[in-house]
Amino acid sequence: MGLSFILALNVQQERMTRMRRKRRRRHHREIHVDVENLKPWDAPEIPLDLLIEILTRLPGKSVLRFKCVSKFWSSLFSSRYFRNRFLMVSSQRHSRLYMSFMDLYNDSKSMLLSSAPISSTFPSSLVFDQDLTIRKMGGFILRVLRGFICFTVDSKPHIYNPTTRQLVILPAMEESVIIAEEEDNYEIFFFMGHDPVKDQLKLLCTITTMSNDMQKIESELWVFVLEAGGSWKRVAKEFPPHLPSPYELNMNGVLYYLAWTDMHTCVLVSFDFRSEEFNMIQVPRKAGDKILPRLKKWMTQIDYGGKVAVFDLTYLRVRGTVDLWVVQDWRKKEWLRKTLVLQPSQLHPIFDNHRLIAKGTLKGKVILVPRYLVSPFYFLCYDLQLNDLKKVEIKGIPDRWFSKHNMDIYCDIEFMNPSDSIEYLET
Repeated sequence: MGLSFILALNVQQERMTRMRRKRRRRHHREIHVDVENLKPWDAPEIPLDLLIEILTRLPGKSVLRFKCVSKFWSSLFSSRYFRNRFLMVSSQRHSRLYMSFMDLYNDSKSMLLSSAPISSTFPSSLVFDQDLTIRKMGGFILRVLRGFICFTVDSKPHIYNPTTRQLVILPAMEESVIIAEEEDNYEIFFFMGHDPVKDQLKLLCTITTMSNDMQKIESELWVFVLEAGGSWKRVAKEFPPHLPSPYELNMNGVLYYLAWTDMHTCVLVSFDFRSEEFNMIQVPRKAGDKILPRLKKWMTQIDYGGKVAVFDLTYLRVRGTVDLWVVQDWRKKEWLRKTLVLQPSQLHPIFDNHRLIAKGTLKGKVILVPRYLVSPFYFLCYDLQLNDLKKVEIKGIPDRWFSKHNMDIYCDIEFMNPSDSIEYLET
């Protein structure tokens, strides 16, 4: 498809070249220039493949402005081939840090901030220099994928593209039995993913209701394809009920998240966005460790050298150790355990904050984010290869957010995978 598209564009570009040459000759005749005594020189045309490579290295906002240059350029930039090529080239750039703020009593006062690009080595401080807030922003739990940001407002997923500034609000889950029967007594999460075969963006929705002791759990799983005419479709009705963790990992078109099937049993769930199939394996426990309930466990899933792994820092404060459970063979349910030991001098930032949220959004690194907004605000970057914990201060947060009570606001932090999208969603 990419080759045929390039050939078609080459034909169109040749036509435009001939038209420009005719206009130049006509212009020469009108102003009575003796072209016979001149040595005409035509600037060489840029090959289309080289032109595409040049354009994909421009900032996304510049590419969007250039759509008005001609119908040819507008057609080029709107093509799937160019959009994917632009996405791939931009993915080689540095990541950005995004923070969302939401006033729980007035969601119209929400805010989205972005930092400058971040290299592989974190500085001691980061400054937020971009305000990306738009109307109806707000929302809980940022998801970032392929240049898009997903967040939840009133049980509805909102998809935002910071490059195009397009905001798409998807319909509510009207056919859910749990939502109809349980009113507000349920948990709903939206996970974003990509089907690499059909080149489709999809949303997975999990809806769960449970008893206080988690002896009874009911869950529903829904999928929405982000394209014209898309709608919610229920999938995997027979899959075991579970309560997902709100944090996810995307790897090669597969979504991974931790979940609980009861108060003490943690599982790793995978969802293939191409086949729309689920799988589940139980997360092992270290021999001799006490069986702890869900709210006392402190884990996340990460990309560890191209393999999915569970990063368990439940005993980091007590022992100064982290257990890393790496999935060796999913079908055989084989795991490899590694124990990382931090030096006592590295643990001071851990003890300074009584509640941290672990996020494995960067390869080889785990981000530990304070649950509450305090000044000065910082996060901890744990480098698994170096076994090093670094404190990074965040600057540029407006003072008004620190003056609010922590129970009145919601704050989330996420790293955008290094890619910009110039795609406009049609739903």
